[in-house]
Amino acid sequence: MKKLLSKVTLLAVLTVILLTVTAAAADLGTGIITADSLRMRSAPSTDASTVTYLSMDTEVRILEKLDGWYKATWQDCTGYLSADYVKFTPAEGVIDVSGKTGVISGTNVNFRSGPSTSTGVITMLDIDTQVSLVSLEDGWCKAVWQGQEGYISADYVSVDGLPVVDPQGVITGDCVNVRSTPSTDSEIVTKVYEGDVLDLISVKDGWYNVSFNGVTGYINADYLRIYSGASVTKSSGSGNQSVVDTALEYLGVPYVYGGSSGKGFDCSGFTMYIYGLFGIDLPHSASSQWNSLGTSVSRDNLQPGDLVFFNDPSISGGKPCSHVGIYVGDGQFVHASSGSNKGVVVSDLSTNYYATYYKGARRP
Repeated sequence: MKKLLSKVTLLAVLTVILLTVTAAAADLGTGIITADSLRMRSAPSTDASTVTYLSMDTEVRILEKLDGWYKATWQDCTGYLSADYVKFTPAEGVIDVSGKTGVISGTNVNFRSGPSTSTGVITMLDIDTQVSLVSLEDGWCKAVWQGQEGYISADYVSVDGLPVVDPQGVITGDCVNVRSTPSTDSEIVTKVYEGDVLDLISVKDGWYNVSFNGVTGYINADYLRIYSGASVTKSSGSGNQSVVDTALEYLGVPYVYGGSSGKGFDCSGFTMYIYGLFGIDLPHSASSQWNSLGTSVSRDNLQPGDLVFFNDPSISGGKPCSHVGIYVGDGQFVHASSGSNKGVVVSDLSTNYYATYYKGARRP
């Protein structure tokens, strides 16, 4: 009988522990009561019975966010609170996406029946498709699209202009002020420089709220772009596709002699800037890039991300190269052109000018 009681007691203790851990794991964050005396109700309705009253500045644990209500716990009470009278703070590492509109940031993204790559694909969603988000957990967004509920990898969802997963931005200006408030009249708290990667907190009215090296402030959106976080993969088979994808984001940026920022590029400034985002330093000169990169690549073995060089003797001044771009595949390259199509464009290696003056390729 004693053994039976011991087992029952142990089981009860384990059950309590399990329930406690489960409850803690389910916390979305904390809430602070902003009303003098707020009712905690038994259901998310003003018609539901009152569980208890909570005074101003009481802190509660938020378990779930519903339509206009929070499911919360305080001491030994669990119930529902009107969201109008609760200041919610998400738990560290938890992004509150419930009730928000998500935008698909990839092409042909799987909309699945469950939060796993092993579950069935309901359909595929194209880039910029909007979905209604329900929750975010373990890297998956639960969402509703055209009345159907499913799951999307959080890596391909943005909310309020920011990626759901690890939102970061990269500075595109030479030297950019981080300000105390979203205004050019506010105090400068620090400065950041071209290529710096910052954590993004929010974006509103043309300003990003950012964090960098322990400093929080605001940066004008004209000097920052969303950072993909991709890294260069040196592969003998597929090339550096991430470099190409990043380079293509700058199509249409104007040609500026001596330029090497998101405001404008010359040819070597463009390749230097793009590879600089991936931690690879290149000199600001087509000839210097040709001379400093040791891996020569034949035209038959070109891969995405390779640098392609040209030498037009009429403008090179006796130097090895007059122009450089980034190979994108299928006989094409992206470059900052000073020709009739001034700016960052994609051109074909087989066109008369580039075929005539093609010099060779290097692999960073």
